[in-house]
Amino acid sequence: MQFVIFSSLSLLTIVIVFFFGQSLENSYNEKALDLKVTTVENQCTMIANQIVSVNFLINDTTNSVSTQIDQLAVSLGGRIVVINKNYRILKDTYTGYQGKYFMSRDILRIMKGSKDKIITYPDGYMELMLPIVYENSRSEEVQGVIIATISMDELLATKNEIRMQRMLLSVAFIIIGVTLAAFISIFLTRDFKKVNKSLKYIAMGHEDELIEEVGYTELKELVKMFNSILSKMQKLEDSRQEFVSNVSHELKTPMTSMKVLADSLLAQEGMPEEAYREFLTDIVAEIDRENDIITDLLSLVKMDKKAAKLDIKATSVNELLEVILKRLKPLAQKRNIEIIFESFRPVTAEIDQVKLSLAFNNLIENAIKYNKDDGWIRVSLNADHKYFYVKVSDSGVGIPEDCQDQVFERFYRVDKARSRKTGGTGLGLAITRNAVLVHKGAIKLYSVEGEGTTFTVRIPLSYHA
Repeated sequence: MQFVIFSSLSLLTIVIVFFFGQSLENSYNEKALDLKVTTVENQCTMIANQIVSVNFLINDTTNSVSTQIDQLAVSLGGRIVVINKNYRILKDTYTGYQGKYFMSRDILRIMKGSKDKIITYPDGYMELMLPIVYENSRSEEVQGVIIATISMDELLATKNEIRMQRMLLSVAFIIIGVTLAAFISIFLTRDFKKVNKSLKYIAMGHEDELIEEVGYTELKELVKMFNSILSKMQKLEDSRQEFVSNVSHELKTPMTSMKVLADSLLAQEGMPEEAYREFLTDIVAEIDRENDIITDLLSLVKMDKKAAKLDIKATSVNELLEVILKRLKPLAQKRNIEIIFESFRPVTAEIDQVKLSLAFNNLIENAIKYNKDDGWIRVSLNADHKYFYVKVSDSGVGIPEDCQDQVFERFYRVDKARSRKTGGTGLGLAITRNAVLVHKGAIKLYSVEGEGTTFTVRIPLSYHA
């Protein structure tokens, strides 16, 4: 990156210096040439007016027009030729052609009435032709032509000197520009190198390190995003380790209980049949508990939003909830808990019936388990043009505010003693959340400790993979 920045800035400097210098040189040469042409034109116009004033009697001793022409030729370092309307050379400051006749296409064009000057550049010279115009009250008439031939050596020498100075200045500016480009490239990439060094250090296995926020705003924002990703990765790793630890603990606990019960049976001989039956009943309960944990773990794996394969079908959500409530109603009746189902409209949605059944079953079953005797549960179903909404409210023990962010985590329990008593594995809400997420939905809870809990699930009516 440093090389790219250095190369780009250096190339940009060279291009700018070259074109800017060339533009200045061309502009100066054009202005110098225009100034030269204007100077010669003005002086020749003055001579032309003098010639008209003496009625073309240039060589008459009574005037000094001829002398003025000679002086102008000397001052310009060139040649002055005056031709009358008969194409006769009245004055030639360089050769002995005076008195002879001379005609060319340009002279003929001026004689025919062209008032414009004609400028040509033959072999390092500038040739300027101007009409000699006689003006009277009625019209203007071309009476002759004055030709000034000026050497361009002085202009060429000045042009070469300007070019040499431009080249020297260009080299100086390029050196300065390249030097600045080197400093800028080093300055701009300095912080990138620091970030790159930190990333290499993290890639070596130091995932718990964060990148120092350095550089300008955009780089700081980039570093913040990297640090956010690293924090999430660390949190995910911590969660994975905690999950493995929790799984090991949860699976080991029933096994430990069964071993203790089995050892107790083996250690005591001649126990009555009722004691054997009681011990075996406890062992069966622990086996069932182990089976529940394994079943929930398998459900959680299948519900993973990355690996889940959904069997999407148009399903009546009203009928789905009625089936779940019918199945759980006997469990609620044991504790005299009233279940109320409110369906505001028929709802048909594209869902995986099995996975959402498990999610809704977990929510309603939790509302029964963690409710109070003689309590109530309200399940409502509603929909708009895009989503359907299922709300499960209860009059139960509620969830403390500081625990509400963790209840969807795997194996998390608000009250471990109560959860074990009710037979919970701590995976139900994690399974529910994953089932909702794979349907592109959302789940929220509102709870007040000691007053009850409300879970609200929002699922799109149409599934889009």
